Amino acid sequence: MSARITARWIAEGVLRSDGLDAVPDDLTGPLWIDVADPDEAALAAVSERIALPPLAVEDCLHFPQRPKLDTYHDLSFAIWLLPQVVTDDGVVTHEIDMFLGEEHLVTVHSADVPALSRVIDRADAHLARGVEWTVHAILDEAVDEVFPIVDAVADDLEELEDLILAEARPEYLQRLYAAKRTLVALRRIVSPERDVVRSLARLEAFVEPDAYMYFEDIGDHLARLGDAIETYRDVANGTMDLFLSAQSNRMNGIMKQLTVVATIFMPLTLISGIYGMNVLRGMWPPANAAWSFMAIIVAMAVIAVWMVLFFRRKDWW
Repeated sequence: MSARITARWIAEGVLRSDGLDAVPDDLTGPLWIDVADPDEAALAAVSERIALPPLAVEDCLHFPQRPKLDTYHDLSFAIWLLPQVVTDDGVVTHEIDMFLGEEHLVTVHSADVPALSRVIDRADAHLARGVEWTVHAILDEAVDEVFPIVDAVADDLEELEDLILAEARPEYLQRLYAAKRTLVALRRIVSPERDVVRSLARLEAFVEPDAYMYFEDIGDHLARLGDAIETYRDVANGTMDLFLSAQSNRMNGIMKQLTVVATIFMPLTLISGIYGMNVLRGMWPPANAAWSFMAIIVAMAVIAVWMVLFFRRKDWW
């Protein structure tokens, strides 16, 4: 797909949305340039209007990157990841790259990002307050999208715990591993983003004092997410131990039953082995007696029943 560049600014109290060429050269208010599906030509065109650091531009052309914040002389560059969909392989993420200056904001992304779209719908209100408030709105929407994902993993773990207590099936183990992979992926995203927000809130050159507490509030939300992720990781580990314990108990029960059966047949095998020998003299009952075979069978049955009752009384079976 070809790159799409959309510039938004406020002129005479009205939000303007157009191509990059339509931006007035003498614009003094906040300017938001959004680049979707970026390529080198599109970022070069933006760089003609706003000088973008080459290293940051290179990061914008390679998705995904790790969340981070780089501070330059006249702007800051932030990379933000947004978890979207949980799959068997982990978490699918969207990336937003942001260049924040005193009066301009450049966002770069390779796909339609729902959180960004919601901010675009209210771009007039956010831009009227300043570009740092627009960044705050984007990050706030992005963080709010993570809570339902964490809650879904928590519900899945709670369900798995109940299922494993009833019966530890192999398919439950696969779901448990998937939940653990999701939590690990979320931790790799949320943990560095907390540092990004805290560092961003302290940039006095780009973030006005009134916005500081609002960025700190996003940091608090990320801290809550981090604590929840760590808690559910412990729950996942506990559920894994529960599964392994249930499997071990089930195996012990099977081995116990097999051992009891084998033990019951041990004297029967001994008797049948003795009477299976070719020695007849002195054996009881006499081999030529009509009732000898029935006597041996009855004796073996009595021994087996007695052992079963004995094991039941000892609660071994």
